[in-house]
Amino acid sequence: MYSIYDLCIFFLLVLLVMYWWRTREQHTSALNFARKYCKEREIQLLDETLVFQKIALSKNSSGQKVFSRIYSFDFCRDGQDRNKGEIVLCGYSVIRVMLETEQLEITQY
Repeated sequence: MYSIYDLCIFFLLVLLVMYWWRTREQHTSALNFARKYCKEREIQLLDETLVFQKIALSKNSSGQKVFSRIYSFDFCRDGQDRNKGEIVLCGYSVIRVMLETEQLEITQY
């Protein structure tokens, strides 16, 4: 027979696996969006990677505060410079993309 301790450990492990699975899917979704975004603007996504920065409260398109995941990436326009970009994701939806160049470019969704 299983004790309550065993059931709690099992439940905790299931939650950790579910969290890991969801974050991997969100990362993949954000990476696909970053590729598409860079291609549309004719800029190069360097290293083809996103780096998770943090979880923060952000406002969505309707002005509500939601928990979001922030990913950063590097891009270049001419092959010589290296600039920073940021994607803010709520669930699987992109809230905002920011590109740091001479002028800060922010695209809201």
